[in-house]
Amino acid sequence: MINTGTFLKNLMGLLIFISMLVFSGCSHHRGGTGVDSLADVPKGAVPEPAGVKLCQWQTAQVLQAAQDQTVLYKADFLGESAKLAPSATEKILRSLQNGTAGVQIWVVEATKNATQDSRRVDSVTQQLTSWGVPSPRVGIGMPTALGMPGVFAESNFLNQGRGSRGNSSSRSQFNGFTN
Repeated sequence: MINTGTFLKNLMGLLIFISMLVFSGCSHHRGGTGVDSLADVPKGAVPEPAGVKLCQWQTAQVLQAAQDQTVLYKADFLGESAKLAPSATEKILRSLQNGTAGVQIWVVEATKNATQDSRRVDSVTQQLTSWGVPSPRVGIGMPTALGMPGVFAESNFLNQGRGSRGNSSSRSQFNGFTN
């Protein structure tokens, strides 16, 4: 037969041990004063307001996506030619309409064929010039964008300084490409 006194003592001990684990949390208290020596925020410092990291992340996404609007990928050309695909032509026309075509660097994604790359750069330069962009800046590079849908990037970029989400007062020419 089971001794109920011993069983109850063991059960109470187990319950006390589990409650100590549950209620102690994940803090690392050192000393009798209860100061958390492993805290991220030093004593006396004021932590950043809620949402700061999210805003910084969104601002980075918007900057990268706006930069990606002037990247012409391999798929933006018809086959192996230097002729722009219809979707790439629409992308360029959108940037002409919103006024960013002349101020940003246009980047053609690099291929393994240097001759093809230079023909594509010449083709894009001629196309931009024919549409009224004075001395367009076109180069070959590899895009570093993180990826935000272009429609959202474009609207956030155009609304900068007007209280939009992802707003940043220090936006300038985007330069995140490696040549």
